[in-house]
Amino acid sequence: MASVLLSNDPAGTARRNDPPPRASLARLLETPKAQLLVVFALLAAVALPNEGIVPAGSRLMLAALAAVAVDLPFVLRAARGWRFPTSALLSGVIVGMVLDTNTPFVVVAGASALAILSKRLLRTPREHVFNPAALALLLAALAFGSGESWWGALGNLPTPFAVVLVVLGSVLVDRMNKFPLVLSFGAVYFALLTALAFVNPGLVAEQFRDPFVQAALFFALFMLTDPPTSPNRYLEQVVYGSLAATTAGAAQVFGAGQVYLLIGVLAANAWLAVHRWANRRWVQTGALAT
Repeated sequence: MASVLLSNDPAGTARRNDPPPRASLARLLETPKAQLLVVFALLAAVALPNEGIVPAGSRLMLAALAAVAVDLPFVLRAARGWRFPTSALLSGVIVGMVLDTNTPFVVVAGASALAILSKRLLRTPREHVFNPAALALLLAALAFGSGESWWGALGNLPTPFAVVLVVLGSVLVDRMNKFPLVLSFGAVYFALLTALAFVNPGLVAEQFRDPFVQAALFFALFMLTDPPTSPNRYLEQVVYGSLAATTAGAAQVFGAGQVYLLIGVLAANAWLAVHRWANRRWVQTGALAT
């Protein structure tokens, strides 16, 4: 009788058919977002002892929590149920790993909040336009004069630690199939700086030193490749990466200061938004014509 009751119990059947916790965790770790969180955790574990666990760690946690808190109402409303705002957590972590470890707490929280609000407000019907962390960091620098140390890029550690950054980042880039984007950015960016070095070596000399090289690597591997705001097609990736590199190089030459990389990705974001709009407009026009 018990077996009959159990077999007629939909909830019991659902529970029996649910995958075991280990299988669910394994599937979760196969997603790019979860893998990126693991990579950021590893980078933080390497960098925090050198940066100071209290000053850097507290700001990293605050940035992540502020982003999650601001995004959670939006996520719950859209999902009509519980869903953790993983994307917001990633944006907050990036903000926390880029801002200087002496940044006032209110600025850290404000920058994370700006990242999420920009994602929710500056968007098309299909996707948000700008990389949330990049736009928030730029606005924080302009509004509050916040410093950016890019400590999560391991730039304040001995140079060999850059290998850790490159290896971890390359695994993710390969997973997302974004190597054309990263390589085009790197080729154009460092070629441009090399050409400028022949004209005025002092203008770009520091860009070939720590921690600027590591900042550029972190930027290319983890910010340029943001899936919602970067292209998938190879040719578009090359154009996108080249545009970001050219704009960042020009911004650095013309005195943009520490935000030159952010200007690069935001310019590429704007181009991609216009490109996507034009493509969709062309498709709609063609469909109406037929």
